Amino acid sequence: MKRIEFIDVAKFLAMILVVFTHGIKECNFVALVFSFHLPVFFVLNGMTLKVENQTFGDFLVKKLKRYIIPMFGLGFLCVLFELLIKWLLNLPIPEHFIIKSIANLINQIRTFAIWFLPALFFTDIILFGFHRLSKGRLSIMGILSLLVLGIGIIFNLNHNVPLVWNFDAALFGTIFTYTGFAFRHKKLSGLYNFLTKKRLWAFLIGTALMTATYFISQYVYTNTHFHLEMFFRIYKPYYIMIPNAIIGSIGFILICRGITNPILAKPVEMNLALLPFHQVLAFPIFRSILFPEWWAKVHMLPASDPRYILFACTLTLFSIALIAVIHFAIKYSPFSIIVNQPLASFYHRKKRLQA
Repeated sequence: MKRIEFIDVAKFLAMILVVFTHGIKECNFVALVFSFHLPVFFVLNGMTLKVENQTFGDFLVKKLKRYIIPMFGLGFLCVLFELLIKWLLNLPIPEHFIIKSIANLINQIRTFAIWFLPALFFTDIILFGFHRLSKGRLSIMGILSLLVLGIGIIFNLNHNVPLVWNFDAALFGTIFTYTGFAFRHKKLSGLYNFLTKKRLWAFLIGTALMTATYFISQYVYTNTHFHLEMFFRIYKPYYIMIPNAIIGSIGFILICRGITNPILAKPVEMNLALLPFHQVLAFPIFRSILFPEWWAKVHMLPASDPRYILFACTLTLFSIALIAVIHFAIKYSPFSIIVNQPLASFYHRKKRLQA
């Protein structure tokens, strides 16, 4: 399947926002970014979702390879990296640390930043079922997705717990994935082409939508101190935050259509490595091993202070650089499947020579 450049740009820039906002303290900018920064991945996922002309078995295998194998492979590396950081910093290592960590990984209840991979997996499976049930009718798929959202809201209101493999997040993620699926559906091709054909037009509309998201997110954050986290009990008020997440996601995607560039599209393949390793590896190395004095000077400053912003930007750039090395090491290893990359060609040549 041919890749769509501006979707790759949106995926990579959204991941950069994840890394940056994870590295700074709570502030108005974080409230803005968090209002859409995880839903946008579900929307982008829906924009590339293919459910036609596939058996459920084939579809399931593809999704297991795309989401679940990386979840376990990257999660296991996270456990090892966490152990390494504890050792480097002379921190106490709990008894049976690896066994307990792997048990948590198997349950996958908000474990490391890869927690929403199984949520994406479930949304794809749900929408595949809805597509079959509705015989491809977009309106019925939308109604069914809203029903799933209603179940998610009721569950959130009555239970302050996440579910195994983060299925509760999938109950909310389904409506976002459906939004992306509908946005690129052939029945809405007129609207899609109108919004995305001209780069300048897409950028202007995206900026307008993002401006609306900014004001709504600031209103919600100021009055409730909540922002959308794809996390239990932090969706309220639903009637504002979920529509705002959709508006922000579409706005962000259209802005990326306006600025699309191959230089910004190519690094998208690093996203899977960036997702888990920035918090568990890059952040502690930068803050506690390389620059502890700098971190000590700025960590108490307000998020708006230029010195704090400089530190956060440098931390983000360091994370990208370090994890790029790790990504390519995995990509050219026999375990490339855990970052959704094919086995390097020289392994095939080696097998042919051995044969």
